[in-house]
This record gives sequence, C-alpha cells and structure tokens, in this order.
Amino acid sequence: MAKKKKSGKAGAVIAMGLLCAALAVGNYFAYTFNGIITDFLCGTGTVLGAGALAESDELCRAIEEEGIVLLKNDRTYTGQPSLPLSANVDKVNVFGWGATDAGFTQVGVGSGSSPIYPSKSVKLLEALTKAGIEYNTEIIDAYKDFNNTPRETDRNTKNVYRLYEPSSAFYTTDMLANAQAFSSTALVVISRISGENTITEVPTVQDQLYTEKGLMATDTTRTYLELTKYEEDLIEMCYDHFDNVVMIVNSSNTMHLNLLDTDLVSSAISVGVVGQSGAAVIPDILWGNKTPSGKLASTHVYDPTMEAAYANHTKQDGQIQYLEDIYVGYKWYETADAEGFWDSSYAKSKWGIENGYEDVVQYPFGFGLSYTEFDWTVSNLSIPSGRTLTKDSKISFDVTVKNVGDVPGKDVVQVYADLPYAKGGIEKSASELVAFFKTPELPADGKTVYTETVTIDLYELASYDAYDKNNNGFAGYEIENVSGKDYKIKIMTDAHTLKDCANNVISYGVPSDGIRFEEDPVTGVSVENRMTGSTAYAGVPIDGSTVGAETKYMSRSDFTGTFPTTHAKTPSNSAKIEQAFEYMNKSYDQTEMPTMGVDSKLRLFKKADGSFASKADLEGGAELVVNEALFEDLSDYESVTWDLLINQMTASELRDIVENGGFKTQAVASIGKPKALDKDGPAGLNEVITGNYTGKEEWTAFPGEAVLACTWNVELAYQNGLSVAKEANATAINGWYAPTVNLHRSAYNGRNYEAFSEDAFLSGKFAANVIVGAKTGGVYCYLKHFVLSELGVNPVMVKTWITEQNLRENYLKPFEMAVKEGEANAIMSSFNCVGGTWSGASYACLTQILREEWGFRGSVITDYEKTSMKCKNGVRAGNSLWLNPKATNAYPLSVSDATDMYCAKMAAKDIVYTYVSTYQYAKTHDPEFSIKIADAVAPWWIPVLIGVDVVAVAGFLVVLLKPAKKKRK
Repeated sequence: MAKKKKSGKAGAVIAMGLLCAALAVGNYFAYTFNGIITDFLCGTGTVLGAGALAESDELCRAIEEEGIVLLKNDRTYTGQPSLPLSANVDKVNVFGWGATDAGFTQVGVGSGSSPIYPSKSVKLLEALTKAGIEYNTEIIDAYKDFNNTPRETDRNTKNVYRLYEPSSAFYTTDMLANAQAFSSTALVVISRISGENTITEVPTVQDQLYTEKGLMATDTTRTYLELTKYEEDLIEMCYDHFDNVVMIVNSSNTMHLNLLDTDLVSSAISVGVVGQSGAAVIPDILWGNKTPSGKLASTHVYDPTMEAAYANHTKQDGQIQYLEDIYVGYKWYETADAEGFWDSSYAKSKWGIENGYEDVVQYPFGFGLSYTEFDWTVSNLSIPSGRTLTKDSKISFDVTVKNVGDVPGKDVVQVYADLPYAKGGIEKSASELVAFFKTPELPADGKTVYTETVTIDLYELASYDAYDKNNNGFAGYEIENVSGKDYKIKIMTDAHTLKDCANNVISYGVPSDGIRFEEDPVTGVSVENRMTGSTAYAGVPIDGSTVGAETKYMSRSDFTGTFPTTHAKTPSNSAKIEQAFEYMNKSYDQTEMPTMGVDSKLRLFKKADGSFASKADLEGGAELVVNEALFEDLSDYESVTWDLLINQMTASELRDIVENGGFKTQAVASIGKPKALDKDGPAGLNEVITGNYTGKEEWTAFPGEAVLACTWNVELAYQNGLSVAKEANATAINGWYAPTVNLHRSAYNGRNYEAFSEDAFLSGKFAANVIVGAKTGGVYCYLKHFVLSELGVNPVMVKTWITEQNLRENYLKPFEMAVKEGEANAIMSSFNCVGGTWSGASYACLTQILREEWGFRGSVITDYEKTSMKCKNGVRAGNSLWLNPKATNAYPLSVSDATDMYCAKMAAKDIVYTYVSTYQYAKTHDPEFSIKIADAVAPWWIPVLIGVDVVAVAGFLVVLLKPAKKKRK
C-alpha cells in the first residue's frame, strides 16, 4: 500500500509539473502575441458608428454593375442577341453548384477579403427572387443535397480549390422534364475562388474534382481555370434541353472559356468576386434594366501555356525569375502578333495554331460588349499627325462620344501607344495603354454627345533602357529615334481593335537624337540605374546576371528562341546572394548619438484643460484637443519644426513606434500623438488576422479590385476610397492596408482578385483615385505590396530576379503613379526580395527611387512581420514601421547604437507625417473634419492568466512540499 501511495504522490508531482511547464510555454506565446490575443478577445477599442452606411452598399452595387463584362451575346442559330432577356421571362432554371449559396463566390481568400454579415449579404438566388424572377427550386435543392458546405470552410486548405460539380447522371429524366416545363432559359454558373496563402498557387491540374460519387481522380489534362469535364457535360446537357443558355462566370481569376466559341452557350457575362451585395445587380444586367459597360482588366486566352509568364508563375527553390521581361499580359500577346509570332512555324507546332492571333486570345484586354452602339469623333489635335515631337510637346485631342443604339449606356474610350522597335535594341511593346476615360450614361437619341479632352504625357512614350541597348551612351528613360519609324497613338475599343472613326491613328516622329529624361519630369531628380550592372545596390544586379541566374530574358528580337518553356534555373552563387540579403546601407552611419528627449513643449494633442496628455490618455478615454497650428505647420515635410518635435521623443519611444506597428501606430506621450488604428483591405475594412468582427456590421465588403478595374471608371475608385474612409471614421480607424497594385502577371497567381489588373497604367490610375478618396475622408492608405509580390502564396524572402527595365516600366509604375498623382503618403513593403535583397531593406527601392526620384513623403510599413525582416537593415533603407502585432521583435534596434537611433528618428518623422498630412488633407476638403480616437482596451485576459499561473504554481508547491513535511513529522 505504501508503494502505491508513494507512486500516486509522484504522479501528482509530475502532472503538476507538466501543467506548469505547459503554462510557461503558454505564457511565452501569450506575451509574444499579446497584441493579437487582446484584439481577438477584447476588441480594438473602436468607437462604433450609428449603423450601416447605406451609401456604401449602393456603391458596392454600382461597382458591380459597371464591372460586369458582357463576353458573348448571340444565338448562332437565330442570328439574334441572347441578352437582354425579355420581361416575359420571369422563370429560369439555374444550373451549376456555384449558383448555390454555398458555392457562389462573394469574396476571395486572405487579407484582401472582408467579412460579409448575413443581414447585408445578397447572393445570386436571392437577387433573382428580389428581382421578381422565379427559379427552379428542384434543381437547387438537389445541389444542396449533393453538397451544402460553404466554400468558407475550406479557406487556408487545399480544399479551397475543390471543384464541386455532379455528373450528367445526377440529373434525372424527371428533373430535366420538369425543368423544360418550368422555363426555356438556363443560367449556368461557373465559380472559382483563390487568394492569399491557399497552400499552393492556382493549381495547374484539376486534382480536387468532386462529384456525387465522391472525390474523383486528378484530371491532369486541365487546369483549375479551365472548365471541368462535368461542367462541359452540364453545358452540353443544357444546350440539348433549353433554347437560351446563359453562362455567369463568377471567378476570382480570368478563365479559359473555350466553350464560349461554340453554339452550346448563347451568351456569357463575367461578374468576378461580387462583394456583399454586388450580385443584386446581375438580374438588372441580364434583363436589360442596365446596359453592361464593363471592360476586361486582364486578357483571356485559350491555352495557359501561351502565357509568357506561365512556366515561371510560381516560386521554386526559394526563387522566381520574370523571364518574360516587359511582355506582361496584353503587351505580350499584341507584340507577339505584331512580330508575326503567332503565325510562325514554332507557334503552329507548339500549340497547333492555324489562324494566328485569333487562336490565341479569346477576349483582349479592354474587351467588353454592350447592348447599344456608340460613334466616336476625334478632333482638335494639339499636334497634327505627322509632326515631329520635342521634349516640350503637349499631346492632346478631343474624343466625342454619341450613343447611336437603342438603349441608354456608357462607353469606354481607350488610347494606346505603338512604340517602334529596332531589332536587338530597347525592348518595346507594340501596344501600351496611355489614356482612357468612361462616359456618363448617354441616352439612345443619337444626338446627346459627351466630349473629353485626352492628354498624353510624353513620359508615357518613353522606354527605360537599363543596358544602353541602342549604344547612345545613355541609360534611362528615352524616346529613341528608330530609323525614322513613327510613334503611333491609337484610338481603340480594346488592346487589339481600332475604333472605326477618323483620326484613329495619330503618328509622330522624334528628333534624330531622340528625347531623353535625364531627370524625373515631376521632381527634377536625376534618374539612373539603381540595380543594374557593376554599380547595382548590394553588389548584386537584380537581373541575377552575377549569381548564376538565367540570363536569357525574352526578347522581341527572337520570341521563338527566348519564349520561356521551363522554370528558370536556381541561381548557383548562394554566397553572393546571401551577401546581398545581409547587405546593410551605410549612408546614414553615425558616430554620435542623435538628440533625444529634449522637450520643446510641442504636442499634437493636449487634454481639454490644456495640460499634456499621458500615454494612457493618448491610448483612449481622455478628451483630447488637436493642436491645429502645429498640424498645419507640420503638413510641410520640410518645416524646421519637425526637428524640434521628433527631438522630444525618447529612445524607448522611438523603438516602440518603429518596432510595434501591428494594425496601429503607437501613442507617444512626448509629442502628444494618440494611438492610431489601421485595418486590412483592400475590399473594405477587415480584421481577417485577429478574427474579431464583433460589432463591425457597418463595414462593407466591396467587390474585389479586379472588378473595380473592370469598370474603367476612376470616379468609382475615388468613391470607393471615400466610402471606406467614412466607415473608418465611424469606427475610429485611421489607416487602411490598401489598395493593392501588384499586377496580374499570370492568371495562376492566387491574389489576382484583390489587385486591379495586368496593366500598370490602369492599376496606377485606379490606385491614385482610391487614395485621393480615402485621404479626402481622413484615412491614409498603405499602398501595397512594394514591390514584386505577385504570388498568392506569400513569397517570404523569395529571391525575385527581373530586369530593371521591366521593374520600372511595369511593376514600379503603378506605385509611381499613385505617389505622383494620388499623393500617396504610406506604402507597404513586401515579403519578397528584389533580386537578393529583402524589399524592406532595399535602399535602392525605398529611398533612391521612392523617396528621391519620385518625391514620396511618408511612412513605409512591412508586410506582416517575419523574423527575417531585420529592423537594423530596414530602417537604414527607408522602412519606417514593422507590422508586428507581437510584443517582441526578432532583431530589435539598439538604444545605444547611434545609427539605429538616427534612422529611428527619420522613421518616426515619416510615421507621424503620414498621420499629420492625412489630417490636413481631409481638413482642406472638410473644415469640420476631426480625428476620432478609439477607446482604451482593457486586456482582461492578462490578470486572468496571471491568476491561473498563481493557482497552478501554488498547487505545484503544495504537492511538492507536502511529502517533505510528512517526513519531518
């Protein structure tokens, strides 16, 4: 008995010891992630508004209405349009599991999505009902029995790419007979979803096919973005049983819709990722209450392997190389067509092409049909066609649009540049968007006209010659003379189709020595290679030429010999790559500690009684009054007052504001700065990371940015930014992690739905307008992700190899436009490396190009903090703030390191400038604007955890010491 008793006591000691050890581990993680835990359990202290903003929901619908693209509209066998549906058609059959509430895609995956609350959600079936359209419930109920698990349950698993669709055997004879009797119209919904961190990029095989028989074998002959065998069978079945078959493409990514070229489908619309209520307008488009006016923001092609980026669309061995060079999206397809590549024996042999371009591109960039027709007139050319341009030339002309059709509608005017190319010279695209506008709705009277003046900056015609390929002794932006060939301005309906009107092609020559832009045309700062050749930053050119990367980038001089067909080889010189990764900018090295903690009595906010606020006051709860005069002074980035203000901050405050910026910027007592809350985006405000949505019902889930871009209406972009700002103000939010301007480099990149387009110019225009709208409403935008973060699976420290020409002309361009046109005052750096250097530690990107060349003023925040994002390297490069919701930083700054503190002061200035300048911007538009400060949050879970710790330790000591007492007795 004694042995058993002893064993029992030993077991209790071991059990209590294990409990204490578990608590110790738990305490470590609780301390490390206390910010996330507090947000999740206690909220963020937001001050809730009066309720949902009805205007935001209306905007959601307006964006979707103008973003829906009519892809096809004919019945080959009747010669008549399939759409709009007649008012007499008040019953329809709806096919496809994607039509069900479980399968219809409203938001994508990851931080780009926003939660949708049931009270605000409108899916397709409800939209039909609200429009007075009856749908066949027998079919829908059968789908529910087949699978009624919402897509949301598969997020962050490979199952998110599961393709649910029953086989033809699922539809019984009686079911089809009943459907034929119900309606002669069939709506077929094809749905796809993708997003951030979905385990893999968009799959290039269908390995998640699921029918009524269960999970099926992988179909390696088709990709996720192609129709499945079961979807094709469904469409063929519908063709056999119904007079009118309408396809609704509800997809986060552009798809390969080869079947639309057959008679099986009468008409098709692309609706994209529709947000909380965008689906409500789908019936309006189908029944003709509204005329479709959307245009594609990315090209639709028949075969994914025709995409120049396809072979290198994802990372391998921690690296990725943009071997297609400048030929992204339509710039590839149109330039290849201009060079006759699609008619070459290579193309015919590889893809079986018989009709050139027509067998390659199904729907060009900028394509979209309408229910009406428009005439255009081009007039008032500032420089007549045939003249020679000079550096001072101002190109402008008027385009007048008239509706000559049968119903009211809006049209989009697109202007492209055709840049002349010399074999072996600077790479040029044969088609490049340089201007566009959308008309207001024009009545179908054949009389009402809308005229807009189109202006084209000569800078848009310049190419960046990183390698001095034309041997003129100059590397930089230039409009070169190419053997007398003209630069052509084309007035087009899409990237491939000229508008049938006079003056649709305007040609210009250039001087024999060309036109150079030695300095940035806006800032006047010298523009030069930063990452090419022997002077490349960190000693490693971003094209990978010195580290064993693939050196054969695709060239217009030999598309056949340079088209990428396999994944680029892994660079071999790992030591040199590591050198670039660890490289630390030395430009700001200091030997003496900078001034800190010297109080000049400057405070951004004071308490209502005029006294200085404590940090606790600034974190919420106290009544604060803004120092208007100081804000106005500091709105000038060059004001001498900045030094006095930032000199007041202590070393610990500097560290705190730089290192701990997870979804907020810290309160700083020494300068009277309150805490400021930031939220994720870009489809509206969200808390995807913390998962705490309590009480946020008024936040709107907008359609994805890809849908917004398909509107080609920058006014809607402005309204989107302003609407988000109004919701942010109602809930005491100051910043927004949006918009996203990474490009749709490949249809198979997972986050495409939350980015605008494959085109840099279109992306830049939309981003600039979103930012202006948000700042007008008092919210700063962290434009993201700077730069080369096209992957859906977050490319943490992925080495990204690219030519500097491609980097500047495509991937940096939308950021540049947003800075110059939208006056962006906040940027988010990216997970990946530019060449071998983490983007947040690239002095070349963050300082020399962003701040010096473009004139950016404001802060740069990291993407979600990883241990490899070293503070020392980042602040020396121009990264101001760490998106770090944890209590610790893996590589903290040293308060005894003079350079660390000097750079932290620069970073602090930029962080505060973002806050101050946004307030002043909003104030100029609304003198009554005021900053709301979130309430203080009491982290009740911390004392609870401490109490558990105390009880556990006390219990362990009791069990441990009790035998000892017994022995002494």
